[in-house]
Amino acid sequence: MKYKFEKYNYFDERDNLNKSTALIVIENEEQYGEYFYTEIKNLELHYLEEIVNSLQQVLSGDLQQYDFGYEVYSIDCNKRISSIIDTYNDWKSIIELPTQEIYEFLRDWKHYLNENQLLP
Repeated sequence: MKYKFEKYNYFDERDNLNKSTALIVIENEEQYGEYFYTEIKNLELHYLEEIVNSLQQVLSGDLQQYDFGYEVYSIDCNKRISSIIDTYNDWKSIIELPTQEIYEFLRDWKHYLNENQLLP
């Protein structure tokens, strides 16, 4: 999984303030499903921290399995493989990828948000 994070600055006309938000750019994003970006972008920081900590436990073998999601997708993780599942489409598996990749992506996203004070 290749990705990068960017800071996007904009002017909010509703309250006349300059604001910033974080963007996720994922290479070949479509292979992860139509809503993957939105699912990850909308995770609140405390939930993101819980996910990262739980994935650490899965990877270390302290936890057998962990699943998480926001609205449309569930991401079901065991020590080796994670499945991105579309809960609105008969629980169809969209893609499987190494749990280590999901962990690193979410860990890096959490660090980026914290370091740049761009909390969702």
